Amino acid sequence: MNSFFIDKRVFLLFRIFLAGIFFCSFSTTSKAQAPSMLELAGRTIKDGKPLSGALVTVYKNGTIQQEQIKTGKNGKFRFYLIFGSDYKVTFSYPGCVDMHLVVYTGKFSKDKLNLFPLYETDVPFFETTTNAVRIEKFKQPFTKIIFDGNKAFKDDETYLADFTKDIIIDPAEQAKIQAAKEAKEKAEKEKLELAEKAKKEAEEKARKEAADKLLAEQQAREDALAKANELARLKEESEKQKLLEYETMESEAIRLQREKEAKGILTKKNKDIKTGFENDLLKAVAENERLAKEKTYNKQKYEARGKTVIEQMRKETQVKAQANKLREELKLKQKKTLENRQYKTTEVRKLIEAAAFAERAVRINNQKTLPDVKGYKPIETPNVTVTVNKEILKTIRTTVVTKGKKMDAYRKEIYFWGSTYYYKNNIEIDEASYNKDISFYAGYQNK
Repeated sequence: MNSFFIDKRVFLLFRIFLAGIFFCSFSTTSKAQAPSMLELAGRTIKDGKPLSGALVTVYKNGTIQQEQIKTGKNGKFRFYLIFGSDYKVTFSYPGCVDMHLVVYTGKFSKDKLNLFPLYETDVPFFETTTNAVRIEKFKQPFTKIIFDGNKAFKDDETYLADFTKDIIIDPAEQAKIQAAKEAKEKAEKEKLELAEKAKKEAEEKARKEAADKLLAEQQAREDALAKANELARLKEESEKQKLLEYETMESEAIRLQREKEAKGILTKKNKDIKTGFENDLLKAVAENERLAKEKTYNKQKYEARGKTVIEQMRKETQVKAQANKLREELKLKQKKTLENRQYKTTEVRKLIEAAAFAERAVRINNQKTLPDVKGYKPIETPNVTVTVNKEILKTIRTTVVTKGKKMDAYRKEIYFWGSTYYYKNNIEIDEASYNKDISFYAGYQNK
């Protein structure tokens, strides 16, 4: 705060500085040929001390910059203003209020061109943060310098009185302004604190959501790996069970068939590759469903953002709890379905094999021995055995035809997405050939 403006007695000195006009003697004979001019001199001060580094600029006719200087250690400045133009002189210093004055010489009469007057004044600076002075008034010139009609330039007293009449702010109004300023600063500080707090809360929330998301993804990967391991274990156990059952129940023809199927390991490997691709496809579908659910969840989260934080947290907790519950129920349901399917497949296969074995035994007992007639060759009746094996992704129907020492094995694989493949003795054939052979042997099977 500039103490120069607080004391009214000192402020009266400011008016005296503004009105201080000094004349110097001149010689009309020695300066008859030189252009008449006004010598404008003074000193910039702050807190009663000379102010160095103040920028003083002179503009001719208001816009044309004529001269510019910075005051030295003593704060002094000096300009020569030629008669015939009006001048604007500005004063500025960092952190202080910008000021300016005007000098009118544009309408100077020709009979006075032999004058060389001096106008000298001090220019006090004060800080922009002061509450003791109405700084908005300094948007106008703080003084106007005019010619008195004789030999000197002086201040426009009427303008100066109007400019300075309410420039000082009384203590009560200063206190009011200071209180309003402090209240504004306090409100801005509280606003910044709230914004910072909200920012920190948002960052913490985002960090927590990211951590929860990573945890959920890790859990999903672990669940998928556990499911794959469980499926592999169940498949291995199923294959072992099949081997045990085949060793105890299968006939010589089935054992020979198994030996031939052992030669088709390469084909089975290709099928395994296809199965792996299908599993990857199922995983991709599951991932798309997860992304869709995540998108729906994000949409619901954004729609609920306008509600209270407590309501939003409650809903998110409910959604997570429901998701966990549904996930657990789905895992239990899938596990139970798999167990039921495997049990059903095993029981159906046992039932079919038992029925086929019984039917074969009855058919053999019912065969009649024909008399040995010369030249007669009995027709060999083929033995037809059909088994159906239902797996997770496909259903396999195997038809084994034994005629004397010759044995043919037909296999039909139906996948759950609709694809069907036909094989004869582990060699893939078309549907027409398969149906033709099967329909031929079906007549013997019904007898």
